Amino acid sequence: TVGQMVVSGMGSMLEKSEELVDHYLPMTDEELAKLATAVEGFETEQQKQQQSYFVRLGSLSTKLRHRALQHSLGKLQSARRSSQDVLAQLQRTLDLVEHLKQGMDQKLQGGQEKLQQMWLEWSKKQPGGGEDLVPPEQVESGTLVLLQGLTQQLQSSCQPLVSSLQGLPTSIQDTAGQVRQNVEELRAALASAASLQDVTGSVLARARAHATKARQLMDELVEHVAHNTPLTWLVGPFAPSGQHLVDLEMK
Repeated sequence: TVGQMVVSGMGSMLEKSEELVDHYLPMTDEELAKLATAVEGFETEQQKQQQSYFVRLGSLSTKLRHRALQHSLGKLQSARRSSQDVLAQLQRTLDLVEHLKQGMDQKLQGGQEKLQQMWLEWSKKQPGGGEDLVPPEQVESGTLVLLQGLTQQLQSSCQPLVSSLQGLPTSIQDTAGQVRQNVEELRAALASAASLQDVTGSVLARARAHATKARQLMDELVEHVAHNTPLTWLVGPFAPSGQHLVDLEMK
């Protein structure tokens, strides 16, 4: 079903983001365990059990700090790209919905065909996605599911971005909170619609505003962290590679 495709699409996106965090530091488990710092939802005891640690950037040596920073910034930028890909697709779909609604009286065939094509492209990317075009009479319901599915995917892809900013100053946390709020309000604006008729001009305008604001805030967030990296940033999770830190420092 369409709902299953949306959910499995979100699942694969989360798995992809989890693959990014499996990173090693040239330290033993004991050395990393000493530096381990609790983060939301992942206490130090759990980190020790899983040998997967979050550490404060400033607690690492200069050499390791650079390595951890490059990894963490790469993770942050990857999460931003993932979110902004979904945002771009969402914006295109909103454009077509507006185009279709404006031409509903004239039954603009072009708009329906474009929506059919977008649905096909999106569904192909979902695990188990179909190859068939949505029949014309189902274009509206299919498009609404597409819109709502994209907002769910956006929420999922934003989560790694927002949750990877623990330990940063309040101003950055506030911006991250605004990203989360705009994405949630964007989802809520479209979630209550039962048909495309419910996606009124004001709903479209509200959805666009939240999408634009979310994109802008994400850019500000990542650029600020990249150029003003506080040593309080909790980076990770990192796994030990088994090599002693002392050995590494002597080389």
